Amino acid sequence: MQQQDFNAQFPDELQGFPGLRLRAGKASALVGAQGAQLLSWQGADGRERLFLSSASDGLRRGDAPDRLAAPIRGGVPVCFPQFSGRGPMIKHGFARGMAWRLDANDGRSATLSCSDNALSREHWPHAFHASVRVALEEDAVTVTLEAHNRDGTAWAFSCALHTYLRLDDVRQARLEGLGGVRYQDATDQNREKRQEENMLSIGAEVDRVYMAPPPALQLHEPGLPVLSISQQGFADTVVWNPGPELARKLSDFPDDGWLHMLCVEAAHAAAPLTLQPGEHWRGSQTLRVLA
Repeated sequence: MQQQDFNAQFPDELQGFPGLRLRAGKASALVGAQGAQLLSWQGADGRERLFLSSASDGLRRGDAPDRLAAPIRGGVPVCFPQFSGRGPMIKHGFARGMAWRLDANDGRSATLSCSDNALSREHWPHAFHASVRVALEEDAVTVTLEAHNRDGTAWAFSCALHTYLRLDDVRQARLEGLGGVRYQDATDQNREKRQEENMLSIGAEVDRVYMAPPPALQLHEPGLPVLSISQQGFADTVVWNPGPELARKLSDFPDDGWLHMLCVEAAHAAAPLTLQPGEHWRGSQTLRVLA
């Protein structure tokens, strides 16, 4: 993509990251050009609901859009075609570091896409097309990821919408709805366990892949409306917070950043998906502020 076309497609920015601003009544969102990553979502009350690290690196205005940029820490990164380090590729795959194309924009929603090219084939040999649609409402935002196998052979992949939710103090928050669900605990060699409590509280590092979770969870914070987190098409839900010790080791993350975020991710992580030639897959996550 030429720099001039890139700047025209993504005239807005946040922390120097080029993107596109969406509006629905008093609500607003900013979709970044890098990775089709939702970087900001503010409901009608003007409150920012997504965490974005002030120390994050990534594709800045003026950078060449044909390189693989450092990941942006925050918002809703798109992990494709690999989740985390569960495979031979770079962590969370290459798609989150690529500049995506703008395909459609009506002011309230936008669709971005990327396809295989020389850059992607350095990491993955397959022909593919991926798209992300961000649709804004006054009290909600929906992110939809689609994958299409354009290759002549089947290929397997894992993926996630790695959503960073912004909190006042994660120690005071509670995530409701995962009671009785089995999960893989990445802090304990991915051993499979069962969550007993229905209200999950966070006080230290948490890194879990919940398998066959309910389609909707609720995030409770003192003095704030409940946030509904629902998903379709994804088999797993990932819950992650680095806790104080790991946060200090992350160069793109403030030492106290763990207090102000919680990742609740729609994912295919426990087991990969396989697409035959010509097949499509679609999954989505909706964040909604409840009255």
